Amino acid sequence: MIDVRRDIEELVAFAGRGPGTDAERRAALHLRDRLAELGRDAEVEPIHVHPRWAATHALHALLAVVGSVLAVDVPVAGAALLLAVAVSAFGDLTGSFLLLRRLTGRRASQNVLSREDGGKPGTIVLVAHYDAGRGGAVLSPRAQRRRARAGRLLLRRPLGLFEPFFWSIVVVLACAIARLFEVEALWLTIVQFVPTVVLIVYVPLLADVALSPFARGADDNASGVATVLALADRYGGALEHFDVWVLLTGAGDGLMAGMRAFLRRHRRELDPTRTVFIEVRAVGSGTVAWARKEGAVVAARYHPTVLALCAEIEGGEPAVVREAGDAHLARLRGYPAVSVRCVRDDGVLAGEEADPEALARAEDFCGELIERIDEQVGPELT
Repeated sequence: MIDVRRDIEELVAFAGRGPGTDAERRAALHLRDRLAELGRDAEVEPIHVHPRWAATHALHALLAVVGSVLAVDVPVAGAALLLAVAVSAFGDLTGSFLLLRRLTGRRASQNVLSREDGGKPGTIVLVAHYDAGRGGAVLSPRAQRRRARAGRLLLRRPLGLFEPFFWSIVVVLACAIARLFEVEALWLTIVQFVPTVVLIVYVPLLADVALSPFARGADDNASGVATVLALADRYGGALEHFDVWVLLTGAGDGLMAGMRAFLRRHRRELDPTRTVFIEVRAVGSGTVAWARKEGAVVAARYHPTVLALCAEIEGGEPAVVREAGDAHLARLRGYPAVSVRCVRDDGVLAGEEADPEALARAEDFCGELIERIDEQVGPELT
């Protein structure tokens, strides 16, 4: 019998388990042994990651401010710098490629993978990242609530952390391009000034994150790891059409670095027509939600068949999540995927602790989703 609260506390005991740390490595070994206790074969896969996302985007913001100032007197140089920053930021935030972040240092991390080889035609991969992210004022529940209120006022949905950041770079770039064509007007100066101020504000906010200690991560994402362990114990070997794999990714706070490494290593093993990724993240407080769309910059829609099954399950609600997780990256690589998490009415995406009732609701929802995929869809999801 799985004790979800015990698994959360055991993982949280690895204090400071940030991406690329010794605490993260010890947590990975603990999870490998925990999977073995459940009767599953498990291995630790070493990977190399560039986890310093906050420092990277602080540099992006600083360089964009320099480009904005430079564009006033030297439009060609300013536009070129801003274009490079925009491309680097886009690739980083979407998980497509890394440019500037490669200059911030590489660290050793690891994924924990438990395969199941029952000879079944399909594979369900249960995913949760086990590392903990840094703190910082911009990531606090208070800041999340403020972004949620601002987003609902302007966009009728919560505002993501990186939306003002990235689109400010794009607007400043557009103004620099306009100056290339000798457009000089007061309105252009005003339009360029506002996003430049936004980027100036982002520099100390992101630097604060880069210098902050790592959080306990009980909700994000020890709650997701414990729920995945419970689901694997319940459904391992029990499905008709699918083997159940467990993937506990390292460096999830490195903006999906562990998932990126896993997909690069195993892309030939997993058939996109027969593999489903179900990510469980921050399910410790609030109402169960399944992401219809997800993405830090542009929200990508999840697989329609999986979404239709989610909509049939009572106790969950659809959501558009303006951050990118492991399931989002799997979907961009062509796999059927969905992200399940809990959301709160005040817009907080991740609390500081895990509530037993929320954990139970999330486990029940994910369990019913797994059963429906097995019974109603079978192995073919194209």
